[in-house]
Amino acid sequence: MKPISQMTREEKLQEIVEYNPCRIERNAVLRYLLAIHRNDTEQIAYFESFGKSVRHIILNVRTYERGLIFGYIGKQFNEHGWINGMLPIIEEIKLDTFNTIHIGQSIDGTYTVTINWCTGTAGGGSHPSVWDAPVRDYKEAVRQGIRLLEQQYNKAEHNSDSDRGNYNPNIIRNLKGKLLEIKRQYTQPRQLSLF
Repeated sequence: MKPISQMTREEKLQEIVEYNPCRIERNAVLRYLLAIHRNDTEQIAYFESFGKSVRHIILNVRTYERGLIFGYIGKQFNEHGWINGMLPIIEEIKLDTFNTIHIGQSIDGTYTVTINWCTGTAGGGSHPSVWDAPVRDYKEAVRQGIRLLEQQYNKAEHNSDSDRGNYNPNIIRNLKGKLLEIKRQYTQPRQLSLF
C-alpha cells in the first residue's frame, strides 16, 4: 500500500471514509477530512507528517497534541514511526512487588500518577503517560497515587465477599495496612528533633 501522502485527493477521501474511528478519534479524523475537502495544503501536510496511513496519522496526531499539555513540542518517532506518549518514572513508591505508585514527570515539570495493584489473582496497572491527568505539584501527585490505591483496595474488599480467589481478604488487609504507613510517611508532618 502506498503512503497516503502519495495518493490522489479521491484516494485519500476513500481511505478516510473507510477508516472507522472510535469516539475519541472522530475530531482528529474530521479535521483531516475537512483539510482534504478544502484543499488546505498546510493542514494536509501537518496531518500527513505523522504517518503513512489514516490510522497511523490519527493516533500520532492525538498523542502529539496531548503531549503539548505536558510541554512536548517536537515530533519524536520511534523506530516503527509511532510517537511515544510515555513519561519517565521519577519515583516508585512500592508497597510490595505488585503494588506500586508510579510518579512520572514530563519535561515541563508536570507530573502524572499511575498505579499497579494486585489483590490475589486480580490486578492491573499502567505506566505514566500523556493520557493521564496532569498534576502540577509533587506532593499532590503522591496524595493522588495513595487515593488511587485506596479506591482500588476498597473495591477489591467489596468484591472479596463473592470472589476470594481474585480478591483475597488477607492480602487486601495487609496492603491497606502498608498503604496507611505510606500515607503517614508521605503526607503527615514530621517531628524534627535537635538532639
